[in-house]
Amino acid sequence: RQENLILIRSRVECTLQKLKPLWQRQKEQIASHLMTTCCLLSLQEKAQGLSEGQLVCRELSLGQFKGPIQYAAWKEMKSVLSPGLSLITLDPRTAHPNLVLSADLTSVRHSDTKQALPGAPERFDASIAVLGAQGFTAGRHYWEVEVEKKPKWTLGVVKGSVNRKKRRPLSPGEGYWVIMLRNGRELKVLDVPPKGLLLRAPLTKIGVFLDYEGGQVSFYEAHAMSHIYTFRDAFAETLYPYFCPCLNEAGENSHPLRVFSTET
Repeated sequence: RQENLILIRSRVECTLQKLKPLWQRQKEQIASHLMTTCCLLSLQEKAQGLSEGQLVCRELSLGQFKGPIQYAAWKEMKSVLSPGLSLITLDPRTAHPNLVLSADLTSVRHSDTKQALPGAPERFDASIAVLGAQGFTAGRHYWEVEVEKKPKWTLGVVKGSVNRKKRRPLSPGEGYWVIMLRNGRELKVLDVPPKGLLLRAPLTKIGVFLDYEGGQVSFYEAHAMSHIYTFRDAFAETLYPYFCPCLNEAGENSHPLRVFSTET
């Protein structure tokens, strides 16, 4: 009788182990449905609060809204769900000598004083730029950058092989998928050909979404997750987040760029 009980318990445990993956998949499906529903409700509420035509562009590339909706939902439900998304930090080895990085490597500003830093092949010497420490060769990735009170900046994604010692055009052909702000209101997409976007309200936080296999780099106004622009290309090497706070401009552009991941 004891042997029968041991055999029955062993079979029950084996069955439970086989059922575990099914339960996990079911939990993930339920969580995904909850995230999407929550996001749609949240976006509807935010859209109702926006003034009509807050973001106007001459030529808008709509892109596929297939990734950031999950991140928007995550922001609403982060106390319940934990997707384990990667934290984006800045790589000091790549930073131009006039850039000052915060101790936690999440913000960068321009300084008029050039630092005495050792020469390194990774460092930008011509562009006032720094890369993210995390490179991507697959998957979908999303991060946000605070740009509040900055009249000038450039943000996006670049190839790891871009020329860091000489000035080159910031274009997809050179390995740059970026947008730039000038004079506080002039938003420019550095595609081919470049496209100018006219803002009716200042931007305070930009969302950047990379879909490596899908060949897309998309930009969003992060608070309402409203789409700005999508680049389409084929990627074949490591891509890095790109941050250029631009010159200090006698204090008028002194505020830092601050990078956030959805873990923060």
